Amino acid sequence: MFLPYGTDAPVYRYPVATIGIIATNTGLFLLTGMGEYGAHDWLILEFDRINPFQWVSSAFMHASWSHLVGNMVFLWCFGLVIEGKLGWQRFSLLYLGLALADGAIGQIPMFVFSDGQGGALGASGVIFALLAVAVIWAPQNDIHFFYMWSWFFCGTVEIPISVIAMFYFAVEFLQVAWTGIQMSTPVLHLLGMSVGIPFAIFMLKHQLVDCEGWDLFSRLGFQTFIVSRESDQSENEPVEKCRVGATLPTLLTAVRSHRYREPNSVGAAPPERDPCATAFESFTRAVHANRIDEAIVSFARLREHSCVAAVPDMALVAYANQLLNANRHADRLLPLRFLSTRQSKVSNNALLQIALIELRHNDDPYSATKVLAKMKSPLTEPVANARRKILRGANARIRELQAGTTDSMS
Repeated sequence: MFLPYGTDAPVYRYPVATIGIIATNTGLFLLTGMGEYGAHDWLILEFDRINPFQWVSSAFMHASWSHLVGNMVFLWCFGLVIEGKLGWQRFSLLYLGLALADGAIGQIPMFVFSDGQGGALGASGVIFALLAVAVIWAPQNDIHFFYMWSWFFCGTVEIPISVIAMFYFAVEFLQVAWTGIQMSTPVLHLLGMSVGIPFAIFMLKHQLVDCEGWDLFSRLGFQTFIVSRESDQSENEPVEKCRVGATLPTLLTAVRSHRYREPNSVGAAPPERDPCATAFESFTRAVHANRIDEAIVSFARLREHSCVAAVPDMALVAYANQLLNANRHADRLLPLRFLSTRQSKVSNNALLQIALIELRHNDDPYSATKVLAKMKSPLTEPVANARRKILRGANARIRELQAGTTDSMS
């Protein structure tokens, strides 16, 4: 058994809509015969007609308890990730939009190109769409799974959303490749994923969701937001406004060359500077001048406006080193954690430094060992040696704590 139950994604809003959708699915399942839906087949997706109402209603119908429970546990996890970013109102609209699109892409082709026999029901198409949205918005966040092979082999494991998406895509694709392209559960699941992708990209592109620079495109180094430009009638020079996900050259250009337009009339206010550019300029100036307190405030502004993704590695390294010299270890954890998640040569070193802080300054050897476990191979010999040294120290401290607990109990 492999059962998802939660996520490490930041949940900024209580999952009201997710709970409501789960309750609606469960209620309809109980009210429509718990899978014996003969008198309620007008609610499922029938392939002998085109009925937009069924595009939504079929997503709330299920054929059995296992069908319902399996879909709802995944809905809970992906709902936490997505509703946590959108809030219940926009998530509800997104869910209904995905249901409409998934129902349409399933019913219309079957009505037009087949004999119209059969039907479909269940929320799995929408949930696969949510999986596609989650992997674009939060690929590096984990889903927590409980696993049990037998009574003696059970526990929990954390799996990145990107890995889950690749696994399920591969499973469904291989089934389709084996059986051929025909209307089936794997095909409906793949259609669901294809529906979620344009929704996710559209909302990201138009800044309808704030992924704080952790979306798939930002992590891969692509610019996902359009840089807006304002032209002056007297000066034909553009003023670039940087958005979350802007590339570093764009950000630096805006910081160095940003200028205000002259007001066209007395009392007219000039356009405001982009907060990312302002915060980045203050941050780099403070780090260059080694003004620690000012750098901490500026870095907090960068985080507030979700601009840290555009800060280069070396600037964060310099900031972290200054905090080390000032013995500001709690503040130092923040830039190190950003560095540790990047696909760069400094990520493993950042994880080593985080583990040292957890062990030496926070006296938390358990967290130190978890951090060390996240290091990615291959490791250089100096890094591998440092990792072994920290791990030995963490394990020794764990034994001390366990021995102290045993002594107190006796």
